[in-house]
Amino acid sequence: MNGQRILIAYNAPRREQRGRAIDYVSEADVLEQVNAVHAALLELGYEVMLAPLQKSIPAFMDRLSRTPTDLVFNLVEGWQGESRFHVHVACLYELLGVSFTGAPPPTLMLATDKWTTKMMLHQAGLPVPAGLLCSEVPGRVNLRFPVIVKPVHEDASLGIDAESVVYSVEDLRRRVAWVIQNYHQPALVEEYIDGRELNIAILGDQIPEALPISEITFPYWPAGLPRICSYNVKWMADSEEYHAVEAECPAALEEETALRVQQIAIAAFQLLGCRDYARVDMRLSSDHQPYIVEVNPNPDISPDAGLTRSAMASGRSYVQLVGDIAACALKRGERNGRHSRPAARRSAVYQPNFA
Repeated sequence: MNGQRILIAYNAPRREQRGRAIDYVSEADVLEQVNAVHAALLELGYEVMLAPLQKSIPAFMDRLSRTPTDLVFNLVEGWQGESRFHVHVACLYELLGVSFTGAPPPTLMLATDKWTTKMMLHQAGLPVPAGLLCSEVPGRVNLRFPVIVKPVHEDASLGIDAESVVYSVEDLRRRVAWVIQNYHQPALVEEYIDGRELNIAILGDQIPEALPISEITFPYWPAGLPRICSYNVKWMADSEEYHAVEAECPAALEEETALRVQQIAIAAFQLLGCRDYARVDMRLSSDHQPYIVEVNPNPDISPDAGLTRSAMASGRSYVQLVGDIAACALKRGERNGRHSRPAARRSAVYQPNFA
């Protein structure tokens, strides 16, 4: 035993009335992460406790304040079915003076607003698809079709399916109305990039490092459907789309292209203030131009998740990945004076070849 105590905080899944019934599947996935992270931390010699966030916020705060711990491993992805509330939970950690893994509240706030994130990336000179924000059904649209329509405040591909890619103004209006009606929020509309789907995992804090690039391929994709990572692709194991994709890591990219993609991902990581781990999703067009379509602080780290795939391609085991995330946050807590116990043993960190 190394004498350090880690508390795993996570949101207890709950079915909600908004969105679609199938949206519960992605929320329930947090339990797989909890079990895997718990086992990994035990193997690393930590004393591990669990703190599920249920209906009562005061009870959760009481658990945090009464439990001596060196670190909270933050797996909270929302509260009461609302992903935006994970920001407030991170604020609780800050108020209580507790060290925690992953992104700070301002970064999580940005991540819940795809439009503001998009504008920040664009203003920083990072490539993003052209787009617009629709809080109501639009009139004229100055974008090239096809376009893709997404809920602006969701993650995990909630509200994204084959009907999200539209080819006319009439279909766009119908889809925007559908998003507003079902998810009670504006719709983000972007020019659809028909290209390769790349996931770039980043680890670290002050000196972030890009792991081997993972590519989602579509070898068995149903004819006539747009090649996107829809909700079915990510979560619905009984769907045709789920079994029609594969992942290749490291992705088969020219060295110059891979380097550029990694550098853009690191720049996005730093711009948004991500910490410890994140995943940047890009589309690579037919003319080899990368476009950022999503920045995911605190992404899924289940054993079969994309970030884990990249970590293993870097030579890590799953236990080492979890250990590196914990060690990074413990070291930051030491720097900030959050606790006086020594930081955990840190595994070797993958160094991408930028030569």
